[in-house]
Amino acid sequence: MKKLSIQLCILSMLLVSCLPAHRAVTLALLGDLMIGRGVHPALASLSYLTPQLKAADLSMANLESPLAPGDGLVVPSDDGYDLCAASARAGLFPAWGLDMLSLANNHRFDCGPTGTKATVQALTALGLTPVGPGPEPVYREIHGLKLAFLAFDDILAPIDSGAAVRAIQSAGSTGALVVVSAHWGLEYQQGATDRQKALARQFAVAGAALVVGTHPHVLQPAEWIRTARGKTLVLYSMGNALFDQAGLSDTRQSALVLAKLDSYGVQSIQIVPFEIDPVNSRILPPDPQVAARIRLRLAPP
Repeated sequence: MKKLSIQLCILSMLLVSCLPAHRAVTLALLGDLMIGRGVHPALASLSYLTPQLKAADLSMANLESPLAPGDGLVVPSDDGYDLCAASARAGLFPAWGLDMLSLANNHRFDCGPTGTKATVQALTALGLTPVGPGPEPVYREIHGLKLAFLAFDDILAPIDSGAAVRAIQSAGSTGALVVVSAHWGLEYQQGATDRQKALARQFAVAGAALVVGTHPHVLQPAEWIRTARGKTLVLYSMGNALFDQAGLSDTRQSALVLAKLDSYGVQSIQIVPFEIDPVNSRILPPDPQVAARIRLRLAPP
């Protein structure tokens, strides 16, 4: 009997060792990144976050400043809303630790009709991945876990929610975890709008594991949405990553979110608060009180 127990124990150990390893991926998520207008980016601009960005399996932000085509020279506009940036500045992105950049936003045409194509070309030449706008997903397989990334803009024109839902369902049908970047909401509002919440629920029901919101330029409280499929983490607004907005403290207080995903979806997040120094175009660590306020504001209940 003792011999049989030992044999069963050994067999059990062998079976466990043959099981596939637990697959987990860490995504580093930032909000609105702008390197044009009054921003003067340098290697030190994101150095506070670079260790976390490079340690993550994939890092992502929303690129609010398209890159100028041709020689990359930029003529400042009179209205101040043109965020077109010199293409040479994008060379800093890999050094900062960025991997993927959403182009689905209302400033994607600021460099003119060929600006989006030029931005895609500049990013891909640097080994970076542009995503969006539109229903075509970008797929990545990391540690054996398949991910699909989609990016939609609800500002220049309303999202076609039916097309978005179909795109999410189609990407999910491949066995991928679906991550959606959504440029939506109202600027400088501390909470999500009814439209943001309605779209988020549609994305969740369609099968999105994670929704990352941008455009309001300030942090908005996150939420877990539970559906028959499981639960979806919705980060309604990630605030600014790097910007020249100095008027409101909310536009200068933001966070990096490290989201850990496995085959079941988002399992945990870590919030890394930071402050933006718009005068010196640099991200800085906040004092403890500000850091606590940022965590409290963003963390989902």
